[in-house]
Amino acid sequence: MALTRQRLLQTKIESSYGVDSSPAGTDAVLVRSLEVTPLESEMVSRDLVRNFMGNYDQLLANTRVSLTFEAEIAGSGAAATASRLDSLLRACGLEPVTTSTAVTGSAQAGSAGSITLASGASSADNAYRGMTVTINGGTGNGHKGLIVAYNGTTKVATVKPSTATFVPGASSAYVISANTRYLPLSNTFQSTTIYFNNDGVLHKCLGCRGNVALNFTVSEVPVFNFTFTGIYSGPTDTGQPTTVYSNQTSPVLFKAGNSVAVSLFDYSAAKVSSLSVDLANETNYRELVNASKEVLMVNRAPTGEAVIEATTIAQKDWFTVASSNTLGLVSLQHGTTAGNIVSLVLPSVDLGGPSYSDDSGIQMLNMPLTPLPTSGNDEFVLTFQ
Repeated sequence: MALTRQRLLQTKIESSYGVDSSPAGTDAVLVRSLEVTPLESEMVSRDLVRNFMGNYDQLLANTRVSLTFEAEIAGSGAAATASRLDSLLRACGLEPVTTSTAVTGSAQAGSAGSITLASGASSADNAYRGMTVTINGGTGNGHKGLIVAYNGTTKVATVKPSTATFVPGASSAYVISANTRYLPLSNTFQSTTIYFNNDGVLHKCLGCRGNVALNFTVSEVPVFNFTFTGIYSGPTDTGQPTTVYSNQTSPVLFKAGNSVAVSLFDYSAAKVSSLSVDLANETNYRELVNASKEVLMVNRAPTGEAVIEATTIAQKDWFTVASSNTLGLVSLQHGTTAGNIVSLVLPSVDLGGPSYSDDSGIQMLNMPLTPLPTSGNDEFVLTFQ
């Protein structure tokens, strides 16, 4: 008798596509709402002509494995340590870029929502986008914010405050937290091996690639929604290893105080009920003659939605923003404690037609979001810090 409570998921990035990376007990990952189709296929009927009734033989084609599950949006517990979800995010077409130590310096200038970093700061545009900056000396001491844009020539960082205000000045000391950022790729996609142990029956899912969506809903634990397809491998009777769950710290609810630096098209006063973003990766399982089995990632077309309490036109004219095709920035920092901060920046977003909805007698605005690339692979920045 297999017990539902005795299920285990392990994942480890593959060094070569489709080659078992042998996840260990230390690669166990905490998930929920787990659904596994251990043998998914197309049915090919023989449909023979014969002089009697009855079913035809069925042949299985393109055998594969599919998995869907949720994982809590939370940090690893240490700013420069990758989350246990790292291999899953990488297998969804995201590339990690780690800043292993904090970046410190003295500002050349500053104003509300802006800081000119030291002359030795990076010369690459948006090198610090998605990172948290804290003023730890001089004007604005204690102010914090999320960097949403950075000009590598002028060294000016645009900041959405995560404290009440963010107003540094010349010579203000600052620190940019150590972090791991994830940016989208358009080629050289990675893959992961996922082990699903169903109380002693081990299903190995090789070459897994898939999609991830982020959901933030007020008064709930925000989650990543993962969907994966992998190469089928026959199951075996295999006992579960000793598990070590690490680098997945306890989450905090999506609510006021926990979620800060929220900005929609330069409007920071929105009363947000939910925010969702779906990378919308398109994957195809391919099994051709004279070719290896593979899950191919063939497209990415991110979508999203923000649901906020309806505003007056004077507060923010969302309808003009949408009808004029005015692009804007969307940002969110979830969590305020180092090691458990996850931020999301969508630098260039097209707003679809807003529509009204009701929430317990309160009028809400449902706003479709379409993140757009600017120079390529820059429409989505996810940061753990």
